Amino acid sequence: MQERAYEKVETLWPYAGFTVRASGNKLGEGRLTLTGKSLLFERNDGLAIGFGFPNLRLIRLKDVHTVELAYSLQGELRSVMFRVSCTFPDGTELDELPSRDEPYRINLLRAITGGVVARFLADQSDARTEGLSKMEDEKFEARIEDLEMNIALFPSKREMDDGVFWDENLLKRSLEEAELEPSVWEDPERARLFYTGTNPSMTVDNAFEKLDLLQEDWVTGRLDNIQRAKSVAMDYKVKMRHAEMGYIDNRGGSPETWIASAERLVGFEKNLQVDILSYA
Repeated sequence: MQERAYEKVETLWPYAGFTVRASGNKLGEGRLTLTGKSLLFERNDGLAIGFGFPNLRLIRLKDVHTVELAYSLQGELRSVMFRVSCTFPDGTELDELPSRDEPYRINLLRAITGGVVARFLADQSDARTEGLSKMEDEKFEARIEDLEMNIALFPSKREMDDGVFWDENLLKRSLEEAELEPSVWEDPERARLFYTGTNPSMTVDNAFEKLDLLQEDWVTGRLDNIQRAKSVAMDYKVKMRHAEMGYIDNRGGSPETWIASAERLVGFEKNLQVDILSYA
């Protein structure tokens, strides 16, 4: 660990780094900046403390907001704990994750949390981890495949408006998909998932529920950058499918509003030098 005059670092969230507000149990209030080589903590008094990746020994995720680091300083093992604000690209900082009824909930794939900080540090260092697990690629791809199937089963606008499946083959395929969902999403009691095929709107609602589960995987540090990009691509696919099927948005707007929302998503990711269309 070293203390030195703070040096502004150009960051490009979330692929080359980020800066978030945090409080350290021994260091007070300040901001954390992750760069390609270290984690910097700038205290409010301007003094900066750097944690080099090679010096990290343990990364412990206490909860979605709190990460504890054990590091070596001149052969002595020390520790520090940070509570990280849930931070969004527009600068909004929340002390807690937004609830399912709050607007910022739909932007969790673009949020930085203690879990995200822990995942970045784990991916760039050889430190041991506790309370932090990365989703295996096989399990992740199974979830993406299931969500793609869910999107393909979106009912017609007429069926949505009538609340009835008129296409018997679509109903049959939807109910078959429903049998696979609980194991893929590790939700055997359907505490979160709806039952695809029960009625037309439930099939659509289930796609959003699965996106929300992917968002939770991101903020809890279970997804790496590529998995996150693929998850954002699924968000894009859901929006475009809504437009393709002629659905109105939840405010009664035309299907074109879904296209505009999808295009904004692509533009935002391009600013991060991420081409989500390559995953779509």
